[in-house]
Amino acid sequence: MASLTLACALGGYAQRLVDGRLDEGRPVKSVQPIQLILDSDFGSSTDDLFALMMLNHYIDDGIVDLKGIIVDREGEKNAGVVDIFNTYYGHPDIPVGLERNGVKSPRCFIPYNGICDLKDAQGKPLFKRSLDVSKLPDGYKLYRKLLSKAEDNSIVIVAIGFVTTLSQLFESGADEYSDLSGLDLFKQKVKSVYIQSGRFEAGDSLSGYNMRAASKQSALFYNKFPEKVDLVMSPSNIGDKMNYLPQDVLVDLSYTDWNPIKSVYTNYTCDTGQRMWDTNCLVNAVLGDKEYHLSPRGRVLFVDKGEMSEMLFTPDPNGNARYQMPGDSYYFMEKLMDIRRHNRINKYPSRYTIEAPQPTLLSENATEWAKPRTGLLIDKYLATAGNRLDPNEFRTVFQPIGYYGGNVAAYREAENIAVDSLYAVMLDRALRAGKKTMTIVTGAPGAGKSTVVSRLGLKDEGLIYDATLAGGTSRLERVIQRAKDKGMKKITVVPVYNDVITCFRNTISSGKNSNRFCTLDNMLQSFNDSKGKVEWIQHQHPEINIIPMNNEGNKGPFKVGVKEAKEWNYEVSEDQVYEMLNILSDVIESGELWEQQLPSLVGEITAIPDLSNRNRKLAQKISDRVEEILHNYRN
Repeated sequence: MASLTLACALGGYAQRLVDGRLDEGRPVKSVQPIQLILDSDFGSSTDDLFALMMLNHYIDDGIVDLKGIIVDREGEKNAGVVDIFNTYYGHPDIPVGLERNGVKSPRCFIPYNGICDLKDAQGKPLFKRSLDVSKLPDGYKLYRKLLSKAEDNSIVIVAIGFVTTLSQLFESGADEYSDLSGLDLFKQKVKSVYIQSGRFEAGDSLSGYNMRAASKQSALFYNKFPEKVDLVMSPSNIGDKMNYLPQDVLVDLSYTDWNPIKSVYTNYTCDTGQRMWDTNCLVNAVLGDKEYHLSPRGRVLFVDKGEMSEMLFTPDPNGNARYQMPGDSYYFMEKLMDIRRHNRINKYPSRYTIEAPQPTLLSENATEWAKPRTGLLIDKYLATAGNRLDPNEFRTVFQPIGYYGGNVAAYREAENIAVDSLYAVMLDRALRAGKKTMTIVTGAPGAGKSTVVSRLGLKDEGLIYDATLAGGTSRLERVIQRAKDKGMKKITVVPVYNDVITCFRNTISSGKNSNRFCTLDNMLQSFNDSKGKVEWIQHQHPEINIIPMNNEGNKGPFKVGVKEAKEWNYEVSEDQVYEMLNILSDVIESGELWEQQLPSLVGEITAIPDLSNRNRKLAQKISDRVEEILHNYRN
């Protein structure tokens, strides 16, 4: 993986060829861009789109000279998708040909050519276009035109769709572009073909969907394929292992609100198109055979059996055919991460971005940064949230501006603003899906709310609101009332209880891994806020179902009655405060935490109101000890 082409293609495209050297100073050989034609069945699975996105980046890097694109799935909107992508990525002049006599009504897994009809707020097309697709040449005619102009043995074809257009080329005769037949033109001009087809696994010789869907044309293509042209096949089982989940796609594109792939994934259900089959042909063709484990040479025979068509491979050292073979899990992860790196590159970034690291922004500066980016922050969270709104998890979207878990107070206002909008979006999403039930899981930090969520099995709920909801009953009231106003028909509240000492120990334990601690003053405030909540819910909202869960001493959680929940003890004695201060002291002296975590754990303990003299002295001692440790660390 030390080739120039790969070095140029990875790492954010920061490296460039300068006087025969990479700009980082390592000597390299100059390379000529690959003369390439892409042939694909755009309009169904999304792996074609990622291949086209990567191809546009390869053009930017000067390692591909793209002669043209053949759309081998009938329908002008499918060619319109290609036009949108090429225009978006800055290459609007690439010739495009369209199949007009191919597979009739093939299966369409994701009808994403609908992005051609998307409009902006002013009613104008969302994406710019450059071509009149009604005037595009037939695919085989564009092949003839491009090949007639090419040097002998120079063209690489990446075929990741049907072979209908290629079979038409093989059967074509002399025309205005060349006196040669299509087969002779192909034989003379084409160096190699990288094609998505076959399986070649033990006991499985099916030819792959693209080949079976047009079995007669596939048989013609393989039976007439010239022996002098190299054939590299990417079997279906290679892409099967590369699962680019829709939520990962949206996370990778969360830096922008204007991107054709993002529009596909936000307007259509893309689960069937997330396997990355087609990209392997392109990467192999552009970055070289060393990128893949290839079989020994051989010959391939296509056996036309319609939907059960087979491809049989026979080893032969003089053969022209090879196929990609699977590797280990790291191999597939590496290939998938290459696609993801490409997907994070945007020639036309949004005015507001959220992925790139920013200067550290705190408090009101963090709030001002977040306000115009609220939609992007919500998109990023929703990509992996499912039906659960957890403000603690949402807060991680502020990492690019300096949030690290321990400085939560500096992001509280920004969090509240964004979570308020997020709540509205998640309510609307649940109601659009016809799910009108909601569960609010609330309790002190460290009480065991996340454990309760997993135990109750709430995956079918329209929305789970998992939050402490500190601030007396006012925040809980706002959450309930907003859900009712939106149309939620059934709301359940699950109060979770744990004793204050166990809660505090739990937050320290989880904070060691997440760096998200709950300071003692916040824990005391949370317990004070929890007083009378169960009674308030029962009185204020008698229609709400209450399911109290007791996790005292981490011995649960288990359901209890409302009457028992009303007796939960939220009073914190001076002795309990003294015990928690000693827990703090022990943790500090244990050396288990790194120095920069200590302020996040300790907080402003000397400012806790109404401390007894004993506790105030211990709090001051702890505060002084932390300052001493930090002073030694800094010096």
